[in-house]
Amino acid sequence: MRIWGPVILQAAKSLAEHQIKPGDQDVTETYWDIVFAASYQHAVQSFIERADENLDQAAYELSQILSQGWLRGDGIDSPQGVFTESSSIRPIHIENPANDLYGDKPDGAFWTSSFLPDGSSAWARSEDSEFSGVNRPLRSFIFETLAPGAAFLIRSPEDYQELVTTYPRKIGDNQVAVDWPRVAKDFVAVRLTASGLALAHHYRVATPAGTAQLTGWDAESTAWLRLPRNVSLSD
Repeated sequence: MRIWGPVILQAAKSLAEHQIKPGDQDVTETYWDIVFAASYQHAVQSFIERADENLDQAAYELSQILSQGWLRGDGIDSPQGVFTESSSIRPIHIENPANDLYGDKPDGAFWTSSFLPDGSSAWARSEDSEFSGVNRPLRSFIFETLAPGAAFLIRSPEDYQELVTTYPRKIGDNQVAVDWPRVAKDFVAVRLTASGLALAHHYRVATPAGTAQLTGWDAESTAWLRLPRNVSLSD
């Protein structure tokens, strides 16, 4: 029986409770189920990878859906969406977080999310939740198509494992995270796809330098470590 990440297991559980088969929903509905499942990290004491005999088949079926199209995520499409009051793009200066309370995320990155097939931003519900009452406008971040290999895509635990193994940063006894300034030298951006959110978030992976766990991203999103060519923000 396979070990699954806690996000996809929670999503599979929610679908089963509502008697919904994974294939009965469209891409947008499936994505928001994944985001909702990821929010359980704040509600349960233990949110880590595990085997679950009762959910194994449903998780497998959902993983097959996540391996296709928008949910899988190949590359980074322009435009991206960003909620911001400013019409200008601030300079990017990447640093490792001073502490890891908010997850393994690069400080100083410029953050965007993709547009879903229905035209909404993949960050929209997180915006409503985390910035309630602020009413920041959604702008389009437009850029020149990235060269192959310019962005690192996290679509699975193995992808995150590769990133940490290549760019390790010790954060504790047998614990590591990503050394983001080193990543910024080699990649323009790192994107966590919907598949990565479902499969890799809160999934502990072993590396030669210690154990790592991707946390804190909460939604499909891209951390821009450097600005690509010909960028602009439009309303």
